[in-house]
This record gives sequence, structure tokens and C-alpha cells, in this order.
Amino acid sequence: MESDPPALILARHRRALRGTSRDLSRAYAKGALVRVRHGIYYSKPAWTSLKAWERYSVTTAAVACADPRTVFCYLTALRVWRLPVPGVPEHIHILTASPHKAGCLPPTTHAAKDPKTGLTGLENVRGYGIARHHWTADVVPRRGTTVTSLVQTLTDSIVRMELPEAVAVVDQVLSVQRPEGERLTRDELTRAAALITSAAKRSRILEVLALADETAESVGESRSRALIHVLGLPAPALQHTFHDAEGFVARADFFWRELGVIGEFDGDAKYLDDALLGGKSTRAAILAEKKREDRLRSLGYTVVRWDWRAVTNPQLLGQKLAAAGITAQKSPRRGQFPAALPGELTT
Repeated sequence: MESDPPALILARHRRALRGTSRDLSRAYAKGALVRVRHGIYYSKPAWTSLKAWERYSVTTAAVACADPRTVFCYLTALRVWRLPVPGVPEHIHILTASPHKAGCLPPTTHAAKDPKTGLTGLENVRGYGIARHHWTADVVPRRGTTVTSLVQTLTDSIVRMELPEAVAVVDQVLSVQRPEGERLTRDELTRAAALITSAAKRSRILEVLALADETAESVGESRSRALIHVLGLPAPALQHTFHDAEGFVARADFFWRELGVIGEFDGDAKYLDDALLGGKSTRAAILAEKKREDRLRSLGYTVVRWDWRAVTNPQLLGQKLAAAGITAQKSPRRGQFPAALPGELTT
């Protein structure tokens, strides 16, 4: 059983308990602690062993500890609402009441230099700055912090995201698999869009809603569907079920009936995540997948697969689908994506 990560160490708590926090200053000077925010520390060995998303979450918690009045918004609020975020953000996003304070600040995470080497040990460890936004906001308490409401977090975020990222977020927030209070309906998002004064932003939200599908089973599947749209390819049927003489074969992510092509997004978790393996070994899962694909091919279908590399590179996805006979019916949309999209979304 995995142990819980170390907790933040607050100087004010240490002073309340012992009357002084000088031991924290000394530990910091000796290189045992990292100062995440003023008066807030973390074990240095533990800090350097954390994954990037874990450091982001700890930094977010430190910002909330430093000022409990902090309101998180945009990508940080998405994370608090347990929705997919395109990579680890460079900043902790918060609201400010003053337009003069809006803007970005550098990371505050520091460690003392080793007197012998002159190094802090954080040279190759990413820190996260603060991005202050001056927005009118509807705020709510959430998981011990204060954030923009779910509907505002969605509208603030998806109008600033690439289309594949935005579709992935909306797919998840519409999903009936999400707990009550953590999901929205199409009507709620449509009504929220109608209240936005910017015609361009309203149009963007409605475009994303038109592409969204609450039955999507993964972020990769959502991004794939959006890229198929952006590339001007014919729209596939989603979650189509196949049977043969032996019975049920598969429920495929994408199916182009007229072309006889089945498309499948394969994330690594499918073969590596114990929860998704359902007690099977990776080798057994791969063998079962091969047999499943053989049965689909025996029905006369072409099966094309792609992974995260393709959903972060539209040209590669287009090439894979073109090789299976799926070509553009219209010109690809301009300005929707760069040559290589940001990395995998994290939930």
C-alpha cells in the first residue's frame, strides 16, 4: 500500500506550537527543505521525487494556504473540478479584484544553494508561477479551496483552448459517469453561452458542444473525434457494436460504415493500468486485443489504430486514416491547431 505524500510544513503552525519556526529556516539553509511559498515548506527529497502534476497540486495547495481568500480559475480550476487539462500548466491561475494586478509572476519555489557546488538541486525541476486574471466571477467552495463555479470554469477555459482539448473537457463534464454536482447538461452550457457578450466566444462554445459526445470513454477518443472534424474527414459513427457467428466481438470507438473502416484509439493505460486490465496481464490483454481485431477483419472490415502520438500530431493522424481510405471531404480548417498539439491531457 502506497503511503501518503508529505504534508506542507507551515511556519505559522510551527510558531503556534513551539513559539518559534527557526528550525525550519535552519533546515532550509541546510538543504533539507524547499520553500514553496513564503513561510510554507516541503521536504526537499520528497519535492524532487514528485511528478510534475504532483508538484503543481502541492503548489496550488501552498497558494491556498498562503492566502485562504484565493480564488482559483481557468486551468487550475479545471484541475480542482477533476477535468482534463492539456499538460501541466506553467502557472497557478487565480482571480484578482484589481485590473492593475493582473498578469504573470515567476515561480516562488526556492531551495538554498549548496556552499560547495553552488547548486540548489532544483535546476532541473519545474516550478510554477502565478497568473492573475481580472474577471467577474461566480465562485464556490470546492475540495477545501475556492474556485470559479463549474459552468464558469468551463466557459472560461474552452474558449481559450485548442478545439481537441476543449472537446475532451466538454465530453467529460457531460458524461453521466461523473458524480452529481460535477457534471453539466448541454442546456446549461448553451444557456451560459447565451450570456456571453462576445459573439466569437459564444460561437466557439456552441461549436464545441456540437462536437461533444457524452458517451466518450477517454480523452484520446475525444481528441481524435475533434481532429477528424478539423481535418475535414467524414464523420464516423461512435461506439458501434459488432457481432459475428460466435456472438459479441467489440464496441469500436469509430466506424466509417460506407468505407468499411473501424478506427480505434489505443492509450498506453489500456495495457498498463491494473484497473483497466481487469486482472489480466499485459501480455494477455494484447493477445485478447489481437484476437478481437482478427475477428473484425474476418468480417471484412479494415481496422486502423492510433495512439497518443497521433492525437498530438494532426498530420500523423491524417496519414494513418488516409492509408485506410479515409480522405478529406472538405478543406481542413485553418488556425485550429499547430503542427504539434500539446501533450497528453491529465485528469
